[in-house]
Amino acid sequence: MLLSKKSTRNAKPSARCPLEAAASIAGDFNVSEIARVMAKSPTTLSNKLNTNIDSHVLTLQEAIAIQHITGDNRILNAWAHSEGKTIVDLPDVGLSDDEVADQLLKQQETIGDFAKTFRLARQKGFITQSDFDAIQKNGDSIITTALQLIAEIEQMVRPDPNEPVAAKSASLKVA
Repeated sequence: MLLSKKSTRNAKPSARCPLEAAASIAGDFNVSEIARVMAKSPTTLSNKLNTNIDSHVLTLQEAIAIQHITGDNRILNAWAHSEGKTIVDLPDVGLSDDEVADQLLKQQETIGDFAKTFRLARQKGFITQSDFDAIQKNGDSIITTALQLIAEIEQMVRPDPNEPVAAKSASLKVA
């Protein structure tokens, strides 16, 4: 989770708070420019991003707008983290059958890398931050590849001519 473009390694636990994440926007982006695009007063927006000012409160609509303008999802990621959740980008679909098969093999390979990295880290008797970073990278890749496969398989679904028409199940793209 990227909470600050300037400091992603040693983010304070408090920076995993959505309000702190919103406040960190002011340090990494030009708030006046964001305010201009939002048709807001730069002073008002700065006050809303300042956690020490109680008289101005950032709305959900404004947080969404800031994320769209900046292309930075730190507020969403921090909110998810504060609720014990995580955010994963949904993949685009359109792979050939051979590419889907390659994705499945890639996922199996990544699962093997994940297990090997974890085993080697445990052999030392402790896990370092660099060990954890490698383990997390492999874990994220497993999840991303699984979502890609599920999205591709969903595109292969066709109605069964022998079954009555039923309500369509929830898609990955449905929020």
